[in-house]
Amino acid sequence: MVSVKKTSNRDIELLKVFKNCNPKWFTTLALVALINTLAQSKTEFVRIVFNTNASYEATIIWNQLSGSFKGIWIDTIKPDGELELQANQKNFIENHYKGMHNHICRLTRLKAKTKYYFALIDSDDQSTIYYFSTVSDQSEDKLAFIAGGDSRSLREYRTKANKMVSKLKVDAVLFNGDFTAIDTEKQWKEWFKDWESCISGDGRITPMVVTRGNHELGNKVMIRLFDVPSRRVFYSTTFGGTLLNIISLNSEILKFGAQKLFLKRTLKKHKDYYWQIPQYHRPVRAHVKWKKEMQTQYKNFVPEFEKFKNVRLCLENDSHTCKITWPIISDKSDDADEGFIRNDNKGIVYAGEGCWGAPLRMADDLKSWTRDAEAVNQFNLIFVSQEKIELRTVLYENAEEIIEVREDSRFEIPSNLKLWGPTNGTLVEIYPRR
Repeated sequence: MVSVKKTSNRDIELLKVFKNCNPKWFTTLALVALINTLAQSKTEFVRIVFNTNASYEATIIWNQLSGSFKGIWIDTIKPDGELELQANQKNFIENHYKGMHNHICRLTRLKAKTKYYFALIDSDDQSTIYYFSTVSDQSEDKLAFIAGGDSRSLREYRTKANKMVSKLKVDAVLFNGDFTAIDTEKQWKEWFKDWESCISGDGRITPMVVTRGNHELGNKVMIRLFDVPSRRVFYSTTFGGTLLNIISLNSEILKFGAQKLFLKRTLKKHKDYYWQIPQYHRPVRAHVKWKKEMQTQYKNFVPEFEKFKNVRLCLENDSHTCKITWPIISDKSDDADEGFIRNDNKGIVYAGEGCWGAPLRMADDLKSWTRDAEAVNQFNLIFVSQEKIELRTVLYENAEEIIEVREDSRFEIPSNLKLWGPTNGTLVEIYPRR
């Protein structure tokens, strides 16, 4: 049953969201008397990405298995009982890639710090009702992130990590490359199936900010599957007004030229933000002996990072181990260890090295400025405020034991959350450069 209802001022506000989904025209539809049944639309692999400004813009992506897509119902109010769904008509972005019929809808003019409930409407039925949250646009508000990568091939472990994401309800996941082992259609479908474990019990989807790893065999996969806004897959995403700029770099292409120019420009543009955090896949100095030293990143990335006092943390992956450094700066003297020395006042902490489901490797290349390192399955839980960055390393394998938190209690660490910190404690506090 389809009826047309008068467009209210609130409807007009909601329709603005679909500017990029339907640039030519909008039709307001009301789909009446759709009750919770077992029937669902033929959609899967629903995900949200933040590619520009996490307060006002987001992108919904999914695979359309069958049926004809009619539009997305979206609202800031969760429906109760009988649903009256308002869907915009067609005109969205789609591609056929990795055996999937990918649909992409870029949402703009969103309201900051707001829950958006949505359902996908097609000729078969409607999807379940999901929601995601935009972040605050006030720098005074604290934000939470999960950061990690290298989910690769051990599905049991990466599913546990994904389940932990569903429980902790952070503002976004910073996923730093090597999603699959060999970038095949089968493996990507398995990855997205496993990623559905990130959806919380109440339908919440945690947005992602993604980078490319060496096991993504080209830039195209990041564009087609995650709508990354740069064909070379380097870009920045802002959070919390002037609180934070996340810089996503591409360690699989040239570090100089266009990428270095972008890095210079985004660092300068956001120099007055409280924080800037670069993320890139390959570590500058790996903590696994046989891994390649990334001299091109040491030469082209690190000097740019060190020019800006609001860069105090870098996120790295690739090695399939776990490490956190003391604050360090580049140095070419005889006192330096692999080109760095510890400097607590001006240095940058380098964290990560990737254990989201890839086979673990021994942390057998510690430096004099290594805080801690060990081969454990983990990701980083990061809280960001004007005052400081708090970094903890979560051992995610007991995800089933963790009680799901609420968005408004995400900064309360669950009592049975297992944190890594063998020598120097479980909490790393990073303060602005003095």
